[in-house]
Amino acid sequence: MEYPSKLYYSISEVAEITGVKAHVLRYWESEFPTLSPKKTRAGARRYRQKDIQEIEAIKSLLYNQGFKIAGARKQRREARKAEADQPAPAAPQLAMGFDRMDNAERLAHVRRELQEVLGLIQALRLAAPAVAKPKAKKAEG
Repeated sequence: MEYPSKLYYSISEVAEITGVKAHVLRYWESEFPTLSPKKTRAGARRYRQKDIQEIEAIKSLLYNQGFKIAGARKQRREARKAEADQPAPAAPQLAMGFDRMDNAERLAHVRRELQEVLGLIQALRLAAPAVAKPKAKKAEG
C-alpha cells in the first residue's frame, strides 16, 4: 500500500496503513520485542518506517502463514539475528583521489585543505562582531 513518506506516524495512521487495528498493535508491542515504537512525553506512540515494516512482517506470519504468537516471535527474532549477522554494506567514501597519490602527496593535500579551513575560520572571526563581556558589578558597602 502506498502511504506518505514521513519520519513518524501515529497509531491511527499505522492502523490504516497496515490494516491492523490499534488495540492489536498495542498488544503486539507487548508480545514482540522487535516492535517498539517511540513514545512522546504524553505517551502517544510514534511509529517509524522500520516499525511499519515489522508490523507487516508480523501480520504476514500470523494471518497469512498461520503462525501462533510464540512461533511468529521466534521467526522475527531469528530474522533479526540473521540481519545482524550480515555485514553492513560499506558506505561510499568521498573520491579525493588519494589512491593515485603517494604518502608525501597525500600529506601535502591534507595540509592545503586544513590551511584553507583555518583561513575560513579566521575570516569568520574577523567578520563576526566582537562580543563584549558584561562588567562585574561593584559590591555596595
